Amino acid sequence: MGWLIKRAAAAALALACLVPAAEAGQEGPRRAVQLEDIVSLEAFGRADFSPDGRWAVYEKRGPYDSASRFDFASRAPWTIMDLWLIDLQAPASPPRRLLPGEGPGLQRIAWSPDGRRLMISRLRGETFELGVVSVAEGAVVWTGLTPETPPSGATAEWASSDRIVVLVRGDGGLPTLIRRDSGAQSRLAEAWGRSSAGREPSRTIIDTRGGAAWPETPPPARVLMLLDAANGETRALAEGAISDFSVSPDGTVAAVIMGDGPAPPHPDEVVPLEGGERQRLVLVGLDDGRRVRPLEGHDIAPNLLRWSQDSSAVLAWARRDASRWEEGQLFGAGLDGATSWEMGPLTPGTSAEIVDGVRADWLGQSPVVYAREAGSARRDWRLLEPSSGPDNLTAGLRAPPDRLAAAGDGALQVFADGAAWAMTRDGLRRLTPEDMSVREAVAGDAEQVRRLKVNAAPRRNWSVGITDQGRAWMIDAQGARAVGGASSAPRVLAVSEEAVLVLERTGLEETMRLRSASGDHSVDAVNTGLRDVVLSEPFPVDHRDVDGGETRSWLYLPPGVPAEDVRGVIIRVYPGAQDRFVWWDPLTLTYGVRSTVLAAAGFAVLSPSIPGNLPPGQRGDIYVQAVDLAVDATLEAHPGLPADRLAIFGHSFGGHAALEIATRSSRYRTYVASAAYTDLIGYWGELSPVTRVQPEEGLQIRHAQGWTEAGQGAMGGPPWWDPGAYLASSPYLEAAGVTAPVLLLAADMDFVPSSQAERMFSALSRQGRTARLVTYLGEHHHLWSPANILDRYQQILDWLDAVFEGGDPLSDPGPAGAPRSGPSSRTPPPP
Repeated sequence: MGWLIKRAAAAALALACLVPAAEAGQEGPRRAVQLEDIVSLEAFGRADFSPDGRWAVYEKRGPYDSASRFDFASRAPWTIMDLWLIDLQAPASPPRRLLPGEGPGLQRIAWSPDGRRLMISRLRGETFELGVVSVAEGAVVWTGLTPETPPSGATAEWASSDRIVVLVRGDGGLPTLIRRDSGAQSRLAEAWGRSSAGREPSRTIIDTRGGAAWPETPPPARVLMLLDAANGETRALAEGAISDFSVSPDGTVAAVIMGDGPAPPHPDEVVPLEGGERQRLVLVGLDDGRRVRPLEGHDIAPNLLRWSQDSSAVLAWARRDASRWEEGQLFGAGLDGATSWEMGPLTPGTSAEIVDGVRADWLGQSPVVYAREAGSARRDWRLLEPSSGPDNLTAGLRAPPDRLAAAGDGALQVFADGAAWAMTRDGLRRLTPEDMSVREAVAGDAEQVRRLKVNAAPRRNWSVGITDQGRAWMIDAQGARAVGGASSAPRVLAVSEEAVLVLERTGLEETMRLRSASGDHSVDAVNTGLRDVVLSEPFPVDHRDVDGGETRSWLYLPPGVPAEDVRGVIIRVYPGAQDRFVWWDPLTLTYGVRSTVLAAAGFAVLSPSIPGNLPPGQRGDIYVQAVDLAVDATLEAHPGLPADRLAIFGHSFGGHAALEIATRSSRYRTYVASAAYTDLIGYWGELSPVTRVQPEEGLQIRHAQGWTEAGQGAMGGPPWWDPGAYLASSPYLEAAGVTAPVLLLAADMDFVPSSQAERMFSALSRQGRTARLVTYLGEHHHLWSPANILDRYQQILDWLDAVFEGGDPLSDPGPAGAPRSGPSSRTPPPP
């Protein structure tokens, strides 16, 4: 009968979650989001205007759960993506499929400079292929080339309106970003098959010497190709372990970053996200094949490769081999050699921040770099002049931005302090009126690698801003002019000098609108049957922090549910961040455990303000204090909430924090820890599942070491430097303090290995505690299978209900009298 009671309760909750029309501001009643909604959402992808202003293209995918396979993880939507075309000369006309005979599996890459051609890709089964579309004719040429997708570098760029430079995977297999997610599962099954057959060995080999590591099987070569889009001819430009490239603005030279053998880590530090190979800069002439290595003996940092407007030099941060990244310099490298730029007391940051990406560009022939003085936390954009030294261009701003909005002729545009600004050699000039508050209209692109997101400002003399009222403004040296109408919180897909493409949301429906000075047109829509769905918005909870200062936490409440009917309060912990996230796009709502979805299920969800970057020996106790303060303030502000039904939930480092609290506090009824770090000594030395199974696709040995030593783990060194700090920061080794039931969620392909959860589960079992371990097979740090996504939510909700109702959350362990685990002073002797 239990299932019948739960179904009746769910039906009652669905009725309770109906929101009156007047409250929602819509006609007719609205309802809370349901689990089935989030795995069936359609979505728009990326969009772009052609440079000639003739066309706009956008990606549109079918319902998420209609994909035929999900082992591609975050790239599973590629298999159900199609491309649609907008004729900007007839903006009121309906859009049309770019290639109606192709079917799904298409993604846009980039327009040619003249706008006549569009570079696209096609994913079909185990084949990923580059194509070139002649847009006016609606014809496509499939090149037979497999574009590679390096995790930190470019895939393809137009060198001119007829020539493409593309990085090609030598073995013709699926690109790295897909193989890292999907390849390990099939490789493991193949290995099991070889062992079962017994006719050939089934193993991998990784070697290490002098701090460097490499696999027995080298990674497949990557070839940088020059493709003539007019006649299909190709020519190899470079071959090797290519990780990134950038073509000069005049289309004559490619700056190529290539691996050059293993690079040992510095003895004093392991940097998160640092690669295991030395990276060299090679300049390659596209026509004459000339090759120049302007920085011999220097290792190139990732995420900066920026050409000057006149194509004479490319900016890169480089260090001498075996030195630290902080000891490197900013270089301008060209075919005639390299010049370093004196920064004086300035630094772009720590080694970790440098690997994350030194932010720099050009202002004429001089570089501009985002840097701070040693000992200062404030960063500014500084112009580096050989004659006069660094000049602070953003000193007059309260909050200098960390990115450039546009890089034009003689000026760089930025958005800061509610305005748009032009940075020139003569200083900072405001471009928008004093009475206008505007922010940058950033078109998010989840597929872009980090360099192209943060260090590749568009080369143009204009930018687009959005006001608080949701109106777009085109901004240039002459000022600002409105582009179309306004709406509440539009999501920007693409911008041009004359128009913008935005998405407006009602419930879970998204409508694409084309806005320009000539009008405002509805283009397309997805999830049109889900207009009545409401997503919970968080309420602020202001209170004191652990130091007595002011801080703010955020509370989600179930829509339309009285406080006395709330099923419980989930405290969602993550040090250093509060969850105010409600919506970005359908995919983002799908793959994670979202507070707004938990609230729709009838729970209040509190995201407490917890300090980040705490010393390892102190953070567990501070986590408890910070959460208690936020919970106390919430219960005081909302006294009807059930103070006796409190649960802690955390994912990833939040899962680590949840278990740190569990070892120290008896206030909370239960804990849910997902993808949690539990044993920092074990995590430091364990290989990720992907590295273990297919090491030639990129060793990630330093990822765990860097995270533990210098990342969120913040241990400062390897375990043997300070074993006591590791022991005190590992909930697994403090498990004796856990008294409440614990639900552990893990995945076997996660870079946080499932063994971390298994250790904690074993420790709790040994002490006779109540715990459940749920391991999702074939999944990663986030879940991508619709069935697994739904099951994870249900596991969480059922667990909380059982604990809050005072029952046993576990299934029957077996017949009465069966052995049960528990602590024992000694092992009984055998009979």
